[in-house]
Amino acid sequence: MAASFFSRTVTKRIIAGGAAVGGTGVAVNQLSGPSLAHTAAEAKAQFETSWGYLNVVKLPDNWTGKVFRIRNDYPKLPGTFDIEAPWLDIDYKEDPLEYCARVKLYCWEGNVNSEFDVHKNPIRPWYHAPWMHWNDNGREPVHGLTFERPTKAGELSDKQETVVQAWAVGFYNWIGAATFGEIWEDPAKPNWETGVSFRPGTCVFKILMTEANETQLFNLKDAPTMQAFIATPDSVKKNNASERKTTPTDLRLLQVDFAVRDDRSPIGWVFGTFMYDGSLTQHKNTWDRIIPVGIMWGNDPNLTKQDYADGKRPVESWINPVADDLKKRLGGTRASSPWGVSGRLNGPVDNFKSACTSCHSTAENYPDGSVSMIPPDTCEAELWFRNLLAPKQSFTRCKATGDYSLQLMTGYNNYLKWDGVQQGFKHKVKVSIPFSAAKKREAAIDAKRAPLRSQE
Repeated sequence: MAASFFSRTVTKRIIAGGAAVGGTGVAVNQLSGPSLAHTAAEAKAQFETSWGYLNVVKLPDNWTGKVFRIRNDYPKLPGTFDIEAPWLDIDYKEDPLEYCARVKLYCWEGNVNSEFDVHKNPIRPWYHAPWMHWNDNGREPVHGLTFERPTKAGELSDKQETVVQAWAVGFYNWIGAATFGEIWEDPAKPNWETGVSFRPGTCVFKILMTEANETQLFNLKDAPTMQAFIATPDSVKKNNASERKTTPTDLRLLQVDFAVRDDRSPIGWVFGTFMYDGSLTQHKNTWDRIIPVGIMWGNDPNLTKQDYADGKRPVESWINPVADDLKKRLGGTRASSPWGVSGRLNGPVDNFKSACTSCHSTAENYPDGSVSMIPPDTCEAELWFRNLLAPKQSFTRCKATGDYSLQLMTGYNNYLKWDGVQQGFKHKVKVSIPFSAAKKREAAIDAKRAPLRSQE
């Protein structure tokens, strides 16, 4: 397996560009859309903002270190184009390790050596999702990381004595980024009125950094680090990052997530997760010391908790026994429990009450707050484990699907929230009436994501 991590296989395929947004899909109530209470210049300025949210996120005046720069000069795709998707040459069911290895190499090339500054990648272009800054949990200023789920004491390891924060940043390849470009072609009037469908060849990955250290998690030995301005302990108690520390914290690599478009999957995607393992000293570059936790290509719609208790197991997830063994040796409260619901895949710091694709299947425009990313412990949980296929199938009837992209949903709803605030400024009033729509939107997206960050 180790050799495959360093072998480069390039697959060229030609596909039609087509439209990723519009044409087909579920229509959306136009009254739910942006108010356009802002000017085009104001919207464009926010669209191009890398980090900074009100007075929550800021840098010290004397800061001389790295500063995050967003890349959102999204490309336009021609009618037909070559794609480089080496994972498509591998049967993910027959050889999941090689499948993961090829995705990992594709994501790592040019990014590791440039410290994940995608402006400097000499091999292939990568981009960031827009509007991930305008939120209490939004991008911090050094690496553009956003606040993820904190893990309570003892969850990851029996040596983890405190709650630890997790922060992450995601990247889209040029094919996936083109879909963002179509939605945000006019930053003042984003167009997400029908279901989104990312094109074959799309690849997105996320690096997740933890506040934990080697003393708490032995597998973090020599883990790559990133500095970040993270949340204060008081803020973490509220499961948000509304208050930030004034000095940077060294975070360590713990988890890497990916999702690639693959039409062989019943949902059109294969999701995967890696976990850092410092014992892989045969790799001189510590960024290569990650092992696959598993992959997931469907939600196993017919698998219930009772089925799992009776001995049935997922057939649309694969879990790496090596990662299972590492989890057990760490000895945390999750040591003997499955990674996700009923044996489905989820990452080390993810909420074990969910699973990769079930969580991402909730991505849609204009959430009303009634849909959580975590399935309830009722018979309605089956709704979270449907194999939905974009662009026509959305989680909620009469909503437009985001094709499993939570970053698209979060960024778009941050924009709507900002637009609602502009309404209040334009009306110059102090009462809450002009803010009502904005408050509902903000409450909706925050309510939807809150259980995902829960430490329970």
